[in-house]
Amino acid sequence: MRNHGRIPLLFGVLWAVFVGVGCSSSGGGGPPVEVFFDSGLARAERDSAVRVELYLVESCGSIALGDRPVPAFASTSVVRDGERGSFGSSVPDGSFGLYGIAQDANCAVVAAGCAPVALDETTSRLAVTLSSLIGEGCSGEQTCSITAGTCSAGSGGSGGAGGTGGAGGQPSTRVDAGLILLYEFDEGSGTTVADRSGVSPSHDLTIANPDRVTWATDYLSVDSGTSLSTDGAATKVVSSAQASGELTMEAWVKPASSTQSGPARIMSMALDTEVCNFFLGQQSDAYAVRFRASGRDDSETGRPTVLTTPGTATTLLTHVVYTRAADGSEVLYVDGEQDVSFTRSGGLNQWNLSYPLFVASGRTGGQTWIGELHLIAVYDRALEAGEVRRNFAVGP
Repeated sequence: MRNHGRIPLLFGVLWAVFVGVGCSSSGGGGPPVEVFFDSGLARAERDSAVRVELYLVESCGSIALGDRPVPAFASTSVVRDGERGSFGSSVPDGSFGLYGIAQDANCAVVAAGCAPVALDETTSRLAVTLSSLIGEGCSGEQTCSITAGTCSAGSGGSGGAGGTGGAGGQPSTRVDAGLILLYEFDEGSGTTVADRSGVSPSHDLTIANPDRVTWATDYLSVDSGTSLSTDGAATKVVSSAQASGELTMEAWVKPASSTQSGPARIMSMALDTEVCNFFLGQQSDAYAVRFRASGRDDSETGRPTVLTTPGTATTLLTHVVYTRAADGSEVLYVDGEQDVSFTRSGGLNQWNLSYPLFVASGRTGGQTWIGELHLIAVYDRALEAGEVRRNFAVGP
């Protein structure tokens, strides 16, 4: 079983934590230093940076985003409610990289960026824009020192190996806010795939034809046509999604071929091959989604089918995510990046509570999908772009 410990959600790039949209250094030689954050991020992603560290480095190519550069020509930091810093007048003229990392209250790096800058007597300001980056924070046994940006042993803790002290790196835990279904396919044997979402009721999957699948250590290979399905209706999916008006379908899959069609169902909640609440599938070398929205002539079938770019469904292990927001906007992501968007107006009041959830085929055994299942998850909200990237970075 994979470790999905719960830590505070960290969302990518945040609004500037300085006065206004930047922070001028406090007098004393050297031009003002300003930090900006990517304007494309939601405001919910702009509220957790409490500290920004700035460095002048040899060049942007000499550092890895999320790491503290060593050595650096000069450095300073700014605390939201504390003093402002300055590189001072001792920095020589020349060409540098201006590098910044932003941390949250748990010492996790939530944003980083670098920009080439030049320093001479005519330089009026230095500026850098930080973009989304989520790194590990302190472990449960550690506390974060915001003034230093590092983790230390907490009460009763040893300091241990936990946490990165804000040094960056990949996130270790998946997003769990709004999670209502989670299948990890790591049972290794048997005929049941457990719902590990922790949300009641539990909707475990039963494998219809165990002789048509092969268990590996951390995935299930569907070798020929079969289905995995819940025992009865997947009621919590409908009730939760109808309450929010939103849904996210997520899958880590490795198709056996790029010629499967139908579309071949990776996951679906359906009555038959036509009528469905939703499905995520594969149509030749693209991934396909249908979603039932009220008020449309084709609402029962979930059409129109939204497809990713041709060539995105390969025989490689791939992360596919579909999000549907309450305003009708839909996005399909492939390997952490937005691939296609679509708007489908209408609510979810026509969804049928009685449909089971099916994996690797439709309800009648048609539209079978062949390949490796590494992870399937469903959320009762539309994940934001930074959260999709986070889950991609964690892996299956």
